[in-house]
Amino acid sequence: MNIVTVDTITKAYGQRKLFDEASFFLQDGEKAGIVGINGTGKSTLLKMIVGIKKPDSGSVILANGYTVCYLPQTPVFDDNETVLYAVVKKLATGENRWENRWNIESEAKSMMTKLGITDFEETCGHLSGGQKKRLALVAALLTKADILLLDEPTNHLDHAMSTWLEEELQKYKGSMIMVTHDRYFLDSVTNRIIEVDKGSIYSYSTNYSGYLEGKALREDIRDAQERKRQSILRVELEWVKRGARARSTKQKARLERYEELKNRKVPLRDEQVELGSVSSRLGKTTIELDHIEKSFGNKSIIRDFTYHFLKNDRIGIVGPNGCGKSTLLKILQGILPADSGQVVIGPTVKIGYFAQEIILGKEMNPEQRVIDYIKDVAEYVETEDGKISAARLLERFLFAGEDQYGKIGKLSGGKRRRLY
Repeated sequence: MNIVTVDTITKAYGQRKLFDEASFFLQDGEKAGIVGINGTGKSTLLKMIVGIKKPDSGSVILANGYTVCYLPQTPVFDDNETVLYAVVKKLATGENRWENRWNIESEAKSMMTKLGITDFEETCGHLSGGQKKRLALVAALLTKADILLLDEPTNHLDHAMSTWLEEELQKYKGSMIMVTHDRYFLDSVTNRIIEVDKGSIYSYSTNYSGYLEGKALREDIRDAQERKRQSILRVELEWVKRGARARSTKQKARLERYEELKNRKVPLRDEQVELGSVSSRLGKTTIELDHIEKSFGNKSIIRDFTYHFLKNDRIGIVGPNGCGKSTLLKILQGILPADSGQVVIGPTVKIGYFAQEIILGKEMNPEQRVIDYIKDVAEYVETEDGKISAARLLERFLFAGEDQYGKIGKLSGGKRRRLY
C-alpha cells in the first residue's frame, strides 16, 4: 500500500527548476533515504511531503489516517521553556496525552540522557544548535508517528549516539523518509533510496550500496545511448552534407529524425568541487595554549590544558558530545575567552573558522549577494594555481554565474554551508 505518493511535481525558484514533473511513492513499512548533491531540493521535498511548502504543479498525497512527524534541519524552541517541558508539550499536544504525562516524562528523560541532555530544567535558550537538534530528535522519536520525516538526523551526534540512533531507527515500527549524507547510516537503516538529480527523482528499492550499483547501471545505459546517438548523428550529418532534400516522404522523415537526434538533450554530468590550498607565510609562532581553563557555571570543560601548535600540523579533535571540542575551537578563534591561562597567536597567523552552525542574520546576511559575501573577504585569492578572482573561486565551489548574483537567503542549507 502506498502511504506517500508524489505525483508529477514541479517546483521552481525563479529560473531554476528543482523538480520537473518528478514522481515517487513510499509503501507502508519502507524506510527511505533521500540523496543528491547540495541544492537539488532534498529538504524542499521533505517540506512538500509534510505540507510546509507546496509544489507549483502536481500533487503530494498522504494515505488517510496516517500521522506524520517532521524533524527539520534547524529546529526552533521557545527560549524560555525547560528542555523537559518542550519535549513533553510536543508529545502531549501531538497525541492529546496530558493525562499520561508522567509516563511521557519518564520516556523523555531516558532518551534525552542517551543523547547527552541531562539537565532537564535547563532552558532551551541556553542550548547550542546541536543540543536543540538532539532535543527535537527525542520529540520526533517519542511521537511514534506512522511516518517519520528526518532532515539530517545524524548532525551533531558523536559516534556512540549515531550507533544508538541507528539501532532505534532499525527497530522503529513506522515508515520513514530521511535526508542524510551519512552513507553508512543509509546502508544500515534504509530499504529504499530516492535520488534527486537535475529535476528528476529516481527510486531504488534497496539500501545505499544497492543504489550505487543501480545508479552505475543507469548511467552506463545512458552513456551507451548517447554514444549510439552520436554515431547515428555522424552518419546522418554526412548524408545531410551531401545535399539531402526532402523531396520524398522517406527523405523528409529522415531529415526530421536527424533534427530530433541533433536537438535531443545531452546527458548532464555532476560537477565536482575544486579544492585548492590557500596559504600565507607562517612565522615561528603559530598558536600556543598555556594552562588554559574554561568552565560554564559549575561544569568544568577544560582544565589546565597546554599545547603548542606547530607549523603544518593537521590536528583532529575527538571526544563525546559536550566535552568541549567546539569550545576549544572558539577559544583558539577568540570568540570565547579562557577563564585563565594564556592564548598566544603568532603575528603572521590568519585563522579561517568554519562554525558548527550558520545563523542567517548573524554569520550571513540573507539580503547580501553571494559574490559580495566573498568579496567582503577578498576580491582575489592566492591559491596554488596563482591568483584567482572571487567569481572564479565561486565557480570552483559550483556557484554558476547566475547563482553568484542571487541573495544568500535564497540558498538551500547545503549551499549556504558551501559558501560559508
